[in-house]
Amino acid sequence: MSSGSFNFNSAPQGAQPFSFSSPPQGSQPFNFNSALQGAQPFSFNSAPGPSQPFNFNTPLQSASFTFSSAPTGNNPFQFTGPIPPPTNPPKPTLCTNCAALDLETAFARAHSLYEGARRRANTRQLVTCRAPNGTVYLRDFYFVTSLGHRLTTAESPATGKCKLCAFFKQHITTTTGDERTTTYTVLAICSSESPLFQPPRKDPSGNWVRRDGWDEELEYNVFLAVVPDVEGVPRTGLPLRWLETELPRHGGIYRLTKPLAGGERPRVTLPRALPAGVDLNWARRWLRVCGRNHGVAGGGCCGPDKPPGATMRGFRVIDCTQAPPVVVEVPWSEKYVAVSYVWGPSTEDWPPTVTDAVHMTKEMGERYLWVDRLCIDQTNVDEKMALISRMDDIYAGAEFTIVNAAGDARTGLPGVLGTQRTVQPRVELAIKPEANSIAATNSEDAYLELLNVPEAEYNKETEGHRMWLDNFRHGLNNVMKIDLNELLAVGNTKDRAKQYGISVDHLDFFEDSAQQLNIPFDEFMEKQQQLATRIGITLPELVPWLQRKVAADAGAPIPDNQPLPPLDRPSQQSQSTTTSPSKPPVPLPLGLTPNKTTLISTMPEPRHTIRQSIWATRGWTYQEGVLATRRIVFTPDQLYWECNGMALAETLELPMKTLHVLSTDRTHRHFADYVLSGVFRGSDSSRHGGGGAVPEMQYGFREEGDKGVDGEVQRLDAHVRAFTGRRLTDGGGFVECFFRRGREGVPVWVGGFADGGTPALGHTFACSVSVWFHVARPVQRRAEFGVSEDEDDEDDEDNQGDNAHVDFFMAMLKPEWVKSVDMLWSAQMVLHSEDGSHSTLVSGHVPNLDEFAGGKNAGKKWLLTIKDPLVLKHLYLMHSSYGGWKRLMGKAVELHLSVPMTEEELTAGHKAGSLVSVLIFASRVPFVWDGRARFLILRKAGDAGERWERIGRLALTMEEWMMSKYKDSGDMVKDLPVRKFGKDITLV
Repeated sequence: MSSGSFNFNSAPQGAQPFSFSSPPQGSQPFNFNSALQGAQPFSFNSAPGPSQPFNFNTPLQSASFTFSSAPTGNNPFQFTGPIPPPTNPPKPTLCTNCAALDLETAFARAHSLYEGARRRANTRQLVTCRAPNGTVYLRDFYFVTSLGHRLTTAESPATGKCKLCAFFKQHITTTTGDERTTTYTVLAICSSESPLFQPPRKDPSGNWVRRDGWDEELEYNVFLAVVPDVEGVPRTGLPLRWLETELPRHGGIYRLTKPLAGGERPRVTLPRALPAGVDLNWARRWLRVCGRNHGVAGGGCCGPDKPPGATMRGFRVIDCTQAPPVVVEVPWSEKYVAVSYVWGPSTEDWPPTVTDAVHMTKEMGERYLWVDRLCIDQTNVDEKMALISRMDDIYAGAEFTIVNAAGDARTGLPGVLGTQRTVQPRVELAIKPEANSIAATNSEDAYLELLNVPEAEYNKETEGHRMWLDNFRHGLNNVMKIDLNELLAVGNTKDRAKQYGISVDHLDFFEDSAQQLNIPFDEFMEKQQQLATRIGITLPELVPWLQRKVAADAGAPIPDNQPLPPLDRPSQQSQSTTTSPSKPPVPLPLGLTPNKTTLISTMPEPRHTIRQSIWATRGWTYQEGVLATRRIVFTPDQLYWECNGMALAETLELPMKTLHVLSTDRTHRHFADYVLSGVFRGSDSSRHGGGGAVPEMQYGFREEGDKGVDGEVQRLDAHVRAFTGRRLTDGGGFVECFFRRGREGVPVWVGGFADGGTPALGHTFACSVSVWFHVARPVQRRAEFGVSEDEDDEDDEDNQGDNAHVDFFMAMLKPEWVKSVDMLWSAQMVLHSEDGSHSTLVSGHVPNLDEFAGGKNAGKKWLLTIKDPLVLKHLYLMHSSYGGWKRLMGKAVELHLSVPMTEEELTAGHKAGSLVSVLIFASRVPFVWDGRARFLILRKAGDAGERWERIGRLALTMEEWMMSKYKDSGDMVKDLPVRKFGKDITLV
């Protein structure tokens, strides 16, 4: 700088540094017309030059001037008033309410509650309930304290007066004007009930599904959560699905403890305190665990996927060992690391993300790094397109992929070199002398002892509430595959239970008891009936009576007004999720610092952060993430590891050894199916299993090949829906993304139907395309359809995807079901290159679309043209007087758009010709008698009007009475409100 002045009409406020990387030059006055307030440093990396006055017309308040070397020359600092001595701001203390908290005792008592339930010493269970006002919630959790309005009001202690309130405030999301979120409660939750683990479940026969090693090898932990108070939810409860949707936004609160000593059983979860910079020792450990357990290409689920000695034209990498690093050409068979990131507006050749990735590659013990912008010769068009066409091979062939989910190329990798990352929230509190006592209180109130809520208040808060659904549902989509023969067996069991007038659970109990006593079942049941008669009860009341008697004999009577614990079959008791009552409970580990409680946040769940990142909005990066087999992801807060066998976050330590199970083919190990899966496995789905505006993670890292036809189609479909939800820029035409070396894409079948007749390709392609994922949710007050980045509207039933094509694939590929798709019509579609040099009709028995779009044709932009299309005549909708459904010319209609639009705009666009809904696929719905006609809603792309872009989908339902009058698919289509468009439609 030279001859510049710094003038302020009023003084800066608060802690505001004035920093210069080099000293000011020349005559540069710093003028302030009013006083500075607070601690405001003026920092210079070297001394200011001559003749630089700092002028203040009024006194400074606690402002400091710092120079790395002494000022030289004539540098006057001129002040019209006195400079008071600097003062240190007061350290935050505790408000009255927080000072009264005894968190050590709260942790200990909560742990006692959950361990007691685990050993059947109390009747606590994870219960789903419904309040009289309709609110569904989970209970019973340990109540720690009510925060009231302390975190949301302007006079709140969280403004800086109370360090614990300020810490808690970092774990909430406030919504202006929403009365439900103005008060909060702190609950202590068992770590086994966090969304990282699937709730205990039963198989179709009612038997508990065993978790190998879970209770034999693990101890539980407890974490705190700041939960919003919702009308109808008692103090011991939290809203249904809050654990899955809201807790990940901010993280849980753990008590920092000393490392486990040798011989101690590992905990289900333990927190980690993060350093300012990334500790790559964890990344190295994750990589070693993956290598030891998950196998390699050809014999496992992880590791680089490329044959030995494989070659690739023009393959180049960055040699990270050279200074400065250089781009060199090497055989593709060499070991290398890849990076996935968003370039953004960066103009640098070596932006911070790349330089940080170079450093990390070396720290991880690797030499070569592949970066698209630097390793692809941008001047050689043929070579560039050839490498782009093999992008899947490049990412699949890497040792691991570095993913920057914290910004773009300019951002750098948080925690590496000079790129900062979010400071992990933590707070230290002095331990009360009487803390950590879990001895019985003077009160005889069992509820106060177990839940920290008096029984009278508990009963008042839950009056009129009732059990809802089942006891083991958190709200995650918990799809269970049921074998047909097993289902028939369950049906027979129900008939037998009905014969005796008892429940299936009771029947299972009696059957196992008879088997253990080696008594014929019918004879055993006669004796049970006689026993019930002598007691003076009915046979259906016998098992509950026995449960209460056993509990009373064990010194833990169950009052009549309390629910009974789940009933385990005698043969299944060793496989339940509880541990032996005789095994003494192990207390929580000691705190990290003597006489102090250190609370630490696990921060936003990386899976949630990744899905909210800029990186997650791009189509190309999605492909890169999916095609990689090992990913080390940098979020603004922490590291995240996801391979095809496990997923781990830096802030939480999981017992990796115990959580690994043997694969079905016994070639490798992977995380068990009750552990939360990752974000790169195409496992996002809605509550009803078909994609949605609020995607939810599913559980398990099972092998892709063990799920059958429906599982494979669902997996591919999830990838397509996730991909099409991204911003598809820089190429990536309508069809180009489908045929990426045959690994991922729209599921199609190039053979015939299972009856050996109809060729399937045209129909399966049309079916898949027509159920592409679009959601319908208001994004503006004036919009009736469209997607939104806000996920708060999570209960909108219109947000559900469409899984009908999964049933269609199952039906067409199974001989016993293929007849259920007798009415069938699909549009005639042509796949062709943009330059018109290559094309093929998507119909009949085209042998391999991947070969058509690959090889010499690799790198071309592919388009899809619908020949002689049928389109809707209009889009004037008829509405039900009861709300909800809509009809179009007598047929129920379902509409989903990916752009905001009112119904009036949608109707007017169809009338004007700027919008069109083209019929793609129509058939009978598999396994039912209704029919469904599926349309793509298109909008003109560009001024030329020759091409169209998809903006949504529409489905018309033909009810059973309609389908019964059609002789064939021709009659079905004739009955639809469609007309010929008159010219072909090309999609971009």
